[in-house]
Amino acid sequence: MADQGSGYALPPVAVFPDATRPHPMLCPGAEARAAAGRLAAVLAAVPAFGRAGERASALRAATCAATRLARALSAAGSLTEADQLPVRSPVQSYFRVRTAALTAGQAAHQAAQVICRGLADLCEAPVSGSDIARETAAMRQVVVDLVGGEESPEDTEDLGGEAAAAVPERWARQEEMWLSRWITGHHVHVLFNVYATIALRQALERLREGAVREATAQIARATVYVQGFAAARAHAAALPADFYNATVRPTMVPTVVPVPLSGSMHMEYREYRDTIGELIEVLPDPIEDLALREPGLAFAREGLLEADLIEAERHVCLVEPVVGSERSLVQPPATMDNAVSVLRLMRHVRAAGIASLVRFGDHLVAGAVQHRQGGAGGSPR
Repeated sequence: MADQGSGYALPPVAVFPDATRPHPMLCPGAEARAAAGRLAAVLAAVPAFGRAGERASALRAATCAATRLARALSAAGSLTEADQLPVRSPVQSYFRVRTAALTAGQAAHQAAQVICRGLADLCEAPVSGSDIARETAAMRQVVVDLVGGEESPEDTEDLGGEAAAAVPERWARQEEMWLSRWITGHHVHVLFNVYATIALRQALERLREGAVREATAQIARATVYVQGFAAARAHAAALPADFYNATVRPTMVPTVVPVPLSGSMHMEYREYRDTIGELIEVLPDPIEDLALREPGLAFAREGLLEADLIEAERHVCLVEPVVGSERSLVQPPATMDNAVSVLRLMRHVRAAGIASLVRFGDHLVAGAVQHRQGGAGGSPR
C-alpha cells in the first residue's frame, strides 16, 4: 500500500533476504556487538506479565537499545531506494515488503530497523502478556542469530534515562497509529517467517549430512520464530474491528490494489510452509520410532510442529473478532464457506498431517478432512 494520497504516514518499505538462498553471516564490529548484547539483555528482561508501567518502561528501553543497534549497523548496511526494488506479489506491494539478495550487513540493519519499529509500537499496542513474551523472544533470537549478541545486563544500566524519554511517537490521528500498526506488525511477522525458513533450511542441510545434534539446535531456533508468528499477527491486528472493516479491508481489494489480497500471496510465509513440508519429507518417522533412535531430534521436531499447529489455531481466533462471519476477500458470494471456516479447515488438514509425528496428535480429525483436502486454499482475510 503506498502512502501517497492515502492521508496516512506509513512505515518505510522493509527489505528481507531471500530465505531460499544461502544467508551470509555478519562479522560485526565491537560497537555492533555491544549494542546487540544490550538489546538481547533488555528483550530477555521485559516483564511481559509485570505491572503496566514496568512493562512500558522495559519496552521503551528495548526500543532505545534497538535504535542503538540499527545506528551501529547503518554504516555497513544502508540500503537506498528500497521502494524501487521489484515486488514478488501484490501482498509485498501492499504491506511495503521486498525480498532481495542482501549482504549480511544489509540484512542485519533491515532486521534491526523492523525490530525497532515493532518495539516502539508494542509500547502502545493492547496485546496480551503471552504475545509480548513470544514476540520479544523471537526478536531476541533474530538479534542473537544475526549479530551474535550475548546478554550483558550491566551494559543496559545507561539506558534508563533514554528509556524515560523514548515515548512512542504520538500520532496526529488515532487511525494513523492503527494503520501504521497494521503494516508494522506484518513486517515483524515477515521477519520471523524469513528467519524461521533460514533456520529450517540449515536444519535440513545438517540432517542430510548426518549432523543430528546441529540439526536439532536449528529446529529449536526455528521454533522460537514460529512461536512468534501468532504474536506478531496479534500485534498487527490490535485495532478495532470497525476500523479494520471500514478502513483497512477496503484497501485490500481493487481498485486500491490490482487483485483481492489473499494469504496465499504471502511469499515469505509460503516459503516457510514449503520448508516445513520438506522437513516432514526428510523426517517422516512416527514419533515413537524416531524417539527410540534420536529422542532429542524427535522432541525438537514435535515442538516445532506443535508451535506450527498452534499458529494455525491462533490464526482462526485472531481473524474472527475482525471479520466475524464474513467471507474472505477472494471467496465468491455463493461459496458455502467463510473466512473463519476455511481457516478452521486449514487447521484440521495441518493437524491430520502431523498426527503421527507428535505424542498428542489430533487423530480424530485425520479421516474427516481427507475428502476436503483439495479445498484448503490460501489463508483468507
